[in-house]
Amino acid sequence: MNRQGLHRRCGRFVALALIAPALCHGQTLTLETAVGTALQKSERIGQYQERVAQKEYGTKDAWGNFLPSLTFTAGYTRLNDPITMDLEPVRQAMIALQAGTQTEFANAYTLLQGKPGLTPSQREATTAANAASLNDRLPLFVDELKHQDYKSGTFVATQPLFLGGKLLAAKNYALSEQRSAVIELERTKSEIVQETVANYLAVVLMTDVVATRRDVLAGMNRHDEQAKKLFHEGLIASHQVMRAEVAVADAERNLFDDENKLELANIALRTSLGMPTEERIDVMESLAYRTTDDTLATYQVAAMSGHPVLKILAEKRVAAAQNYTVQRSEFLPQIAAFGKYEVYPQYLSILEPRWAVGVQLSMNLFNGFKSFSKLEAAVHLEREVEYIDADARKKIDLLVNKNYRELVNARNRYQRLKKNIVLAQENLRLMQNRFETGLGTSLDVIDAELVLEKNQIERKQSLFDYYKAMTELYATVGTPEKVVTIWNGKGEDQ
Repeated sequence: MNRQGLHRRCGRFVALALIAPALCHGQTLTLETAVGTALQKSERIGQYQERVAQKEYGTKDAWGNFLPSLTFTAGYTRLNDPITMDLEPVRQAMIALQAGTQTEFANAYTLLQGKPGLTPSQREATTAANAASLNDRLPLFVDELKHQDYKSGTFVATQPLFLGGKLLAAKNYALSEQRSAVIELERTKSEIVQETVANYLAVVLMTDVVATRRDVLAGMNRHDEQAKKLFHEGLIASHQVMRAEVAVADAERNLFDDENKLELANIALRTSLGMPTEERIDVMESLAYRTTDDTLATYQVAAMSGHPVLKILAEKRVAAAQNYTVQRSEFLPQIAAFGKYEVYPQYLSILEPRWAVGVQLSMNLFNGFKSFSKLEAAVHLEREVEYIDADARKKIDLLVNKNYRELVNARNRYQRLKKNIVLAQENLRLMQNRFETGLGTSLDVIDAELVLEKNQIERKQSLFDYYKAMTELYATVGTPEKVVTIWNGKGEDQ
């Protein structure tokens, strides 16, 4: 054994020794379990689930606008002075008027008895006596309307009756936002399924490619040993042995590159599954052809009704319409019923009622054309959403056509390459026989081996492209999980 062969075998033993412990602790996955694990462990799904919960409470908040609001306000106040009402000048005027009237009555009574009338001094004395008597009997005309220290406690209830459709629009807008959050959650799940399927299929593809590379390397090693044997027997020239060794080196390099690609695909898959990067996973499935009977027209119809972007735009159209309703309500009267009740009547002034109920109407007459401008902006927002929707439908139809044609091309390429592989295998067998009998060259065998390898890898790549296009198609129509159902169905193993 030469030094190069010894190094190769030692390298394989070392790699096997390093990989063996991981194989013992690896986690076996199928496509179905991989998708289930990704959906269960995704932080993005948790994020959008919390957003859905937020929007649900937002909807309940909008419903609360239809119910009456009841508030209670309590307070304690101290004034610099009590609030009083002083009518003392009126009292003095009344006393003076009444005292004079009584004096005149006394004077008239004296005259009726035939006696002489009261003299001016007597009149003054009588009037003063009457005023003093009235002043003692009449209370002071000073009332305290508000104590210097007083408490307050008031219940206030408000019930909106008509706000120009604003409350209903707010409720519909909140429901639209809730439905949009649910659609966003479903779209996130769809993206995670699509990403997981793509990463899983990449691992399956690279696993098969690495297996093919190893088979080719084993065949190149056998050819190298055979070439050296024939060279020692004097049947072939040395340059053919050298060509065989170059082919072995190329095969080893290709295997090393694809093993690194396989490890990278495994890392991407572990990331999609939310697993630690050091944890090993073993994919036990291999690429196998599964057919789908859906036509282009089926995908197009399904995409126009199931694509998440179109669903979100439909909700945005609803939101834009409710925004228009809100802006229009500014031109209509706002009517609400109200009521209040005071729990500390002893602190109320004579001018304040203990309870009151009523209906209030308010209407904006002029605010500098701001309401009109907002209404026009709402109209243009509705039109903008319509244009976005029309443009999105065209692009989605283009995407469906692109993915469907890629699926058909990959399927046809996969099916046609089967015959090429059979012919390449037969060609390799013939070249090996010719080389063993001395009629062929080492280059013929290597070329035949490489042609077979190229067709095998291209066929695997075609099958990967087929499933990738299928995944993107079903993601476009909003049902990427159908790929898992097709994958698990009966089909032709590669």
